Amino acid sequence: MAVAIRLKQAHIDQMVAHALADAPIEACGLIAARDGVVTEIRPARNAENSPYRFSIDPLETRRHEEAIDAAGAELAGFYHSHTGSPAVPSPTDIRMMGPFFGPPFVHFVISVADPANPVVRVWYIENGEPVEQQYEIVP
Repeated sequence: MAVAIRLKQAHIDQMVAHALADAPIEACGLIAARDGVVTEIRPARNAENSPYRFSIDPLETRRHEEAIDAAGAELAGFYHSHTGSPAVPSPTDIRMMGPFFGPPFVHFVISVADPANPVVRVWYIENGEPVEQQYEIVP
């Protein structure tokens, strides 16, 4: 399996911290990258305010995308948390992500079902199915 994206441990830590801080509501956000390497994690507000699903207001998404563009990076993907289930896209996630969140966009799912042991996994959604990818921690 090829590496889908590279990022620093600090980026993982930021997503996990956001997931823990927002629990029991699902946390979510955008991921900026340059040449396949994450440059920034952009936390967003879960417009659903739900422990079972997430969405980002389109105007907020637009503001994040403009900031990513202004920084010379590109939108590489998204992340969200699961507060009571494994770090695997749910059927609701797949339905919501649909064709807009397949390759080249990665999607990190952070499970904080066991807050002392968060689990971080990354996925593509291809043809309506989650396909796990690898990520690499870089210095």
